[in-house]
Amino acid sequence: MSKGDEMRSGGARRALKNVVCTILILAAAAGVCFFLRGIDGVESSDAYVSMVFVLAVLLVSRFTDGYRYGVTASLIGVLAVNYVFTYPYFEFNFFLPGYPIAIACMLAVSILTCTLTARIKQQEQARRDADREMIRGNLLRAISHDLRTPLTSILGANSALMENGDKLNPAQRQRLHEEIENDAQWLIRMVENLLTITRIRQDQDRAARIEKTPELVEEVVAEAVAKFCKRFPEREIRVHVPEQLLVCPMDAMLIEQVLVNLLENVVTHGENATEIDLTAAAEGGERAVFTVSDNGCGVRPELLKHLFEDWGGVSASAGDSKRNMGIGLSVCNAIIKAHGGRMWAKNRPAGGLSVSFTLPMEGAKYGT
Repeated sequence: MSKGDEMRSGGARRALKNVVCTILILAAAAGVCFFLRGIDGVESSDAYVSMVFVLAVLLVSRFTDGYRYGVTASLIGVLAVNYVFTYPYFEFNFFLPGYPIAIACMLAVSILTCTLTARIKQQEQARRDADREMIRGNLLRAISHDLRTPLTSILGANSALMENGDKLNPAQRQRLHEEIENDAQWLIRMVENLLTITRIRQDQDRAARIEKTPELVEEVVAEAVAKFCKRFPEREIRVHVPEQLLVCPMDAMLIEQVLVNLLENVVTHGENATEIDLTAAAEGGERAVFTVSDNGCGVRPELLKHLFEDWGGVSASAGDSKRNMGIGLSVCNAIIKAHGGRMWAKNRPAGGLSVSFTLPMEGAKYGT
């Protein structure tokens, strides 16, 4: 299906939803009026009919898109009050004493109500659009900042090899090749992060869910640690997993990426961190809890609540001039939310940062 077909199909579904919503609310209002008539009698119940239909118009305006459905509900409400709930019943009569003024006031109140409601919704949409533009601007600034450094390093190392390759000894050439390799690997990771966050955003916009399959937690953790150690062989990680086999529903590739991003964040931003701990455990049989912690300097308290904001460019340590991992943390948070879990960070009492996330364990099981 082409993009144009998808847009037309989506528009048709929204229009159908709006029509059905309008009909149901107006039918409910008529039902309430008939119910009051059956309890209190004709004259006493009819005194409240106009207010019931004004409330119905307000609800139609609130739960439908644009002006047309609220205005249509206003007109239908006025005609229903005249035809069904005004003497002579089940006949139109617009010439009763004082009735034209009453009908005009009800129509005016209904239209003003739906107009104000629609305008408030438009303002909310404008605010969301402005927030989206701000996030997009932050993303572009973060990308330009994060990609410029490794690209500059790659170009510098390559220029040194091309211009002075014959003057460099094997150790110097090897070091330049390693720098190029490391920076290229970092660029690959950045591209993976961007592709992942795009995928998550699209899935959320389409109300889709992550496709989860039962995975062995120990294997997912082992894969993440192996990828991390391949890039940082000098860093040691202490891994703690349950003695019993723990199977948890997840998208294994995405959860591996979350763990790798968190481990790399310790190396990139964990100032003075010499120890890394990765823990996975079951909590109450309802969720699995993963924690990556270090013994570095931690994060300033005022920055903790901003660590997982979208592309906010918040570093994990004060005065950090290293590569910004704000996109990586945003990716992590988006992935965990898409799984139905949550992520949080806190400073450890003994020093260092602890970042944890949970995954729902519906359908999870233990083994031996």
